[in-house]
Amino acid sequence: MPTLETAMQPVDLAPQRPGRWFYIGMAVAALVTVFVGFHRSFYLRPSTLPPLAPLVVAHGIISSSWVVLFLTQTTLVAAHRIHVHRRLGLAAIGLAALIIGSAPLIAIAAARHGRENLPGLLIILMDVPFFAVFVAAALYYRCRSETHKRFMLLAMASLLPPAVIRWPIAVGRPAVFVGILLLFVAAAPVYDLLSRRRLHPVSLWGGLAFLASIPMRLALSQTETWHRVASWLIR
Repeated sequence: MPTLETAMQPVDLAPQRPGRWFYIGMAVAALVTVFVGFHRSFYLRPSTLPPLAPLVVAHGIISSSWVVLFLTQTTLVAAHRIHVHRRLGLAAIGLAALIIGSAPLIAIAAARHGRENLPGLLIILMDVPFFAVFVAAALYYRCRSETHKRFMLLAMASLLPPAVIRWPIAVGRPAVFVGILLLFVAAAPVYDLLSRRRLHPVSLWGGLAFLASIPMRLALSQTETWHRVASWLIR
């Protein structure tokens, strides 16, 4: 069974040809997912709707910048521009800190004004610690290419639930919501098996931890305990 110790072995920072297309493809898929989820409420917001609060706009720009940066970084690695990739990593640290700091405030404010229901609030609030842990782990393993990029992929996936839950086909359909997220989380293990003939420990354990949290969140979000906690948060 793979462990994180096996991921500590040095690897060549030069990307393998099939791998570069996989990560670019995942970055594009994330970009499309976010646009579909927020196109009406943010990117193509009709002028007939009330204007968004400045903090919401700022958070939207920051989160969008993360998705674009993720695509940029995967493209730079594919083009063997590792030195530029590393320099932009400093921007990634700053954006990650801004996302971690702003996301809970936005979620609570949205629930307070009725733009987010209480179950949805829990899903978003639990995305933040997953994102923080995955980004921190990616930074720690930044000199271990195979480990680093899988943690970054998980960090990207952990930001997708708020977008996916707004897809028309996922609204009010928890099974569809979980299924779409499963596709993102399962992509890395499938890629591992096809390209490496074995699972990378980050793809396995990180993916399982994140995926297992989704039904747990959905179940907990329906409890009276959570509703009392959420009511206290938004008062």
